[in-house]
Amino acid sequence: MKYLIVPFLLAMTGCEVLYDANRDKIGEYCNSLNNFDDRNACRKRNQTSYQEYVQQRDQLKKGKSDK
Repeated sequence: MKYLIVPFLLAMTGCEVLYDANRDKIGEYCNSLNNFDDRNACRKRNQTSYQEYVQQRDQLKKGKSDK
């Protein structure tokens, strides 16, 4: 059983690392925009943390399963 826990934890951590890396790349793109309003809108769309994303995803899954 303990041999299953380590890969599971690594997989979960890996997802968060990839999510954060992608957020960083998107943040760089947002900062490169010249228009102030576009830059702020892009930053606002990119604010969701991995934990918030997981909570929103789980709520959507739960909502679909209730129907």
